[in-house]
Amino acid sequence: MLYSLYCQAVESKISLDDFGLKPFRKKSVSNPICLDFIKTSDIFDNYENHQTNIRKDYGYYYIRDVALYEIFSGNKIVIKYFDEIDNDLIHSLLNYPFAILFNQRNKYVIHASSIFYKDKVFCFCGKSQSGKSSLVSYFLKKGGLLISEDTCVFEYNKNELFLLPSYNFLKISDDINDYIDLPLSNPIEFKKKSTNRKGYILNDHKFVSKSEVVDYFIYLDWSDKSSKLKKLTDEASLKQLLSNAFIGYSRENASSIFKAASQLVNQADHYLYKREKKFKTLEDFFKIFSKKLS
Repeated sequence: MLYSLYCQAVESKISLDDFGLKPFRKKSVSNPICLDFIKTSDIFDNYENHQTNIRKDYGYYYIRDVALYEIFSGNKIVIKYFDEIDNDLIHSLLNYPFAILFNQRNKYVIHASSIFYKDKVFCFCGKSQSGKSSLVSYFLKKGGLLISEDTCVFEYNKNELFLLPSYNFLKISDDINDYIDLPLSNPIEFKKKSTNRKGYILNDHKFVSKSEVVDYFIYLDWSDKSSKLKKLTDEASLKQLLSNAFIGYSRENASSIFKAASQLVNQADHYLYKREKKFKTLEDFFKIFSKKLS
């Protein structure tokens, strides 16, 4: 089966339909990303949980009790799973291992979720549980369209960096969903993840399937004070982008990462949004930017 993910063809003998991936529609396919699932009884006692290794020709990502994901030269991911092929295994595959693969393909990858709203693209950047999916969910409720959740991949097109669409899937906690009240159904549960969030396939009309240029990068941070949105200097924007990159610096990638981050600094406006851990801060942000877009 051939699927479309980040505008690339992905070949998998295991169905990825439960996560909203769509068939790859182009007639001719060259160099598809191949997924190979292999059950293993090997013991990896010398690996730490979430241990990662990244090189141009080989990388890996290890999750205890789930799998060892091995990534080869930007072309293939071998999934050596320990128990069964379940939701945790597939969802983990679609994030960090693909981030490693796209890094091997010289694409720029950051921790971020992105939304299309009123002809503008917002990219919410931050580490796990920084509120990226919550803000995306709020914008979805207000009529926005999902581009990518949790992992954002950028590719050069002529002289600009474009954000590639991932798949129409959203992971959100019950508390956030109760507050926002999105029309979601048929939740996918994750039994091995540390958070209590569930996954949902969005309707096709709530997803952007083509690449887009980002207008606003919003860097998220928690605070014990009231909400504050601050426009960043170019220097501060560059530091934020680099700190949110999926892949750290190495001799192999330092030049390309710095070039891509510098390009995005010049292409978009960059803001730091500090707020309390309260649901109302979602509405605060939306009101602030609705005024900017009006």
